[in-house]
Amino acid sequence: MSLITFDTLQYAKALEAKGFTVEQAEALAEQNKIVFNEFAENQLATKADLFKAKEELKDDTQAIKHELAQINADLLILKWGVGLVVGISVTVAIKYLFGL
Repeated sequence: MSLITFDTLQYAKALEAKGFTVEQAEALAEQNKIVFNEFAENQLATKADLFKAKEELKDDTQAIKHELAQINADLLILKWGVGLVVGISVTVAIKYLFGL
């Protein structure tokens, strides 16, 4: 299936008008059609390619959101742990300094 519409007859006639022989014009038109079709098949993204990439990005985004939620949970635990250590340290320092 060709993704690019290439009118070989119109192209060949244009070449003939510029002085190419019929054989030369037809050969060039056919070769250009082959090159365009190969390029379209191998280099251009189709709607299916774009849809697949979109779905992969959605999956990656969901995975990143999950990882960020886990990191936030870990940071919350770390924050409370650091607060607890600081609180205990301050309590011990006050007790030691003031002999309470």
